Amino acid sequence: MKNLILRSLLLSTFVFAFAFTNAQKVLTEGYLKMEITDVASDDEQVAAMLQMMKGSQTEIHFKDGKNLSSMNMMGGMVQMKTLYDNKTEKMNMLMDMMGQKMNIESTKKEMEALNEEQAEQFEDFEVQYDDNDTKEILGYKCVKATIVDTKSKDAAFSMYVSKDVKADSKMLQGMQYFEIDGFPLELVVKQPQMTMTMTAVALEDKIDESVFQLDASGYTKMTFEEFMEKMGSMGGGMGF
Repeated sequence: MKNLILRSLLLSTFVFAFAFTNAQKVLTEGYLKMEITDVASDDEQVAAMLQMMKGSQTEIHFKDGKNLSSMNMMGGMVQMKTLYDNKTEKMNMLMDMMGQKMNIESTKKEMEALNEEQAEQFEDFEVQYDDNDTKEILGYKCVKATIVDTKSKDAAFSMYVSKDVKADSKMLQGMQYFEIDGFPLELVVKQPQMTMTMTAVALEDKIDESVFQLDASGYTKMTFEEFMEKMGSMGGGMGF
């Protein structure tokens, strides 16, 4: 049960950074903070564990083609930093999962190949917008968008999208299979045993470049394939 929840949470919060344009200015560097603002489950055990996750945050830094996301969950029991360099097209992830420290290296081609393998399961899904359902997040007007299975008519997940934020939504895990008109500033992820809401809570236009210097001492180096095998041994992988 614990591994199932951890995998779902890691999937939900595995977010890459970006540089984007809004209606007022072009951001060539910046900082975004996403927070788990709401959790729910009908299962009492799952609900109790989810409450530990509420308030967990993912911090995102971006500049000159480098993107870093940092996540701290469950009071530090799960920590992850992911650095992606657009110039070298390489990804470096440091993960500390309850004392298991892993340094995973991957390439853009490896991630794209994996995405292609999983894309078929989303062929019957489409994005549906409801311009009458709106909310304001960080000063941006957002409209509700829902990812729907056109065969079963079931909603996979929903989000509030700002059409004024011209970011590439494919940078967000799970969004790479869809064409989104705008950028999601709030995501509502639904799993069979849980519902989780992530919301953008802060946005700045300056960063300290030293954040891109990762300290990998004490971490076990492995390939992306080795990492996926390790996650699979925990019960089915993480869904990347």
